[in-house]
Amino acid sequence: MLELAHPLDAIPVHSPLAEARERRDLTVKQVAYRSGLTEDEIEWLEDGRLYRFPSQSAAALAAVLYATGLGIDRYEARRLAGLPISGSFRVNARARLIVVSAVAALLSALAVMVIAPNLNLTQTRTVEAIPNASLVPPWKLQVTVENGNGDISWTRTVASRVGAMGYTIAKVGRADRFDYPTSTVFYGPGGRDVGLRLARQLSVDAQEAPGLSAKQLLVVVGPQTVASQ
Repeated sequence: MLELAHPLDAIPVHSPLAEARERRDLTVKQVAYRSGLTEDEIEWLEDGRLYRFPSQSAAALAAVLYATGLGIDRYEARRLAGLPISGSFRVNARARLIVVSAVAALLSALAVMVIAPNLNLTQTRTVEAIPNASLVPPWKLQVTVENGNGDISWTRTVASRVGAMGYTIAKVGRADRFDYPTSTVFYGPGGRDVGLRLARQLSVDAQEAPGLSAKQLLVVVGPQTVASQ
């Protein structure tokens, strides 16, 4: 029997944004004051918990404000995003608060974290076609995302991707164990079609589970493995 979300374990996660803040010897509270964000919103950005924001647009705007509050220039923004850095960026790296360039790079980083097309989960089989297109809209569904592999960073990335597709993230937590071999979408009685839809979007398996309503879905995240073709 699967158990719905337990509290998250305190697992340290490498955060380039937090490192950028710490290099400036700034606290979360100070950056929150400079950027006009809340301390929680700063921590969500640094931890990659983008699903906590009410929408993709809200997460993107928060990234803009964060970059402004931290004084990130376009060179540093591209480095944080893992994007190529040309010579021209190195020449102009001292120009601070070039917001348009910094924002573009940070939003690219958000895109990688949230909607990257190569963000594949372990695939156990091809999910059958959804029988009809008249399904409940994603935002009317409550999705719980559980860490079934011990990697909370990967679980948060998956949760952010699910949220970016329009689903309402009810909670992110730990599963009943950390040895799930694959990622799976679970749906309740009457929720087969919406469960299959999300499973196809994530390229994972799907199956019915007790304890879920027709408008509730549970994603148990397995190891980060590239899906087989």
